[in-house]
Amino acid sequence: MKISRFSVLFACLLLPTVVFADRIELVDGSVVNGKLTAIEGGKLRVETLFAGVIPIAQAQVKAVVTDQPLNLALADGTTLTGRVAGGETGLQVEVAEGAVAVAPQQISTAWREGAESPAARLAREVAEKARRKWAYEASVSASGRTGVREKLNATFGFKATLASAQDRLILSLQADRAQDRGLTTADRDFAGVDYSTFFSPGNGWYARTSLEKDKIRSLDLRSNTALGFTRRMIRKGPLDLQFRFGASYVHEQYPIDPDFSSPGLDLAFLSTYTMPKAKFNSTVTYTPAFQDFSNYRLRHEAGLEVPITASLWKLKVSMTNEYLSQPQTNTDKLDTTYLTSLILSWR
Repeated sequence: MKISRFSVLFACLLLPTVVFADRIELVDGSVVNGKLTAIEGGKLRVETLFAGVIPIAQAQVKAVVTDQPLNLALADGTTLTGRVAGGETGLQVEVAEGAVAVAPQQISTAWREGAESPAARLAREVAEKARRKWAYEASVSASGRTGVREKLNATFGFKATLASAQDRLILSLQADRAQDRGLTTADRDFAGVDYSTFFSPGNGWYARTSLEKDKIRSLDLRSNTALGFTRRMIRKGPLDLQFRFGASYVHEQYPIDPDFSSPGLDLAFLSTYTMPKAKFNSTVTYTPAFQDFSNYRLRHEAGLEVPITASLWKLKVSMTNEYLSQPQTNTDKLDTTYLTSLILSWR
């Protein structure tokens, strides 16, 4: 069958009327022809041929006419489904029982038949946000020198985080190795688990445990377990500040000195400041022993993360200060570590 040019031209002229047959009349007399896709948040979303999807303030709407049925949720909780036409006192919704008069300002939300309602979409987004998701990070920092002076420093780390809007589980591993002229200057291994959950917007509880060994500090094993309450002190804009208060139990084994075990307090401040292109984390932990309050451990960790690519690589500059009030033989009270790491992150 041969199609004439006139038929094609006629179809092209008719197409906009067929596809975009809804009519929105404004209080100032203006008329917008398009496809009314939704009403939400006090605005009509209208798909047009000349400007794409445009928002129209609901308060400026005088009348609406649609060629297809709409779902309309009214402010009083009523839901109507039908074609919308202009009426003398507002809108007329053509339902199975007849025409129902509705003022434009009475409509809370509206959506096309077969589309997802705003309430269902919001519930889905909340559920997606609350759903736990794993995130992983692998970090490495290494430097070396040969020739006049043999030197090697290497740090490897791995972290897995399972988080939702209410809780967070963190699994972490780290290994530090360093040699200078054949002398070992760093030999530390660490493994930890940290879980926290919030039963209200500002209050929750946490539990953590860790295992650590450090040959430079003459530490064969340190086991540290804590349980307590957490309070979100500030969560406004880019800043998230939490305070933890709980009880801990520490067990330490040494190659020469006697072992040490004692319950104690666990106090900590955790802060995160998120910037457009960087994130700063800081943690201060204070754990005094009940057996002897003058025997305590104070640890401060701070790090700045800067993304290198949009999703995978980050650069982290960090500093760790650890102060032991009663260190073992031939070890200093304060130990400070500076580190620049390359981090690979994925989900």
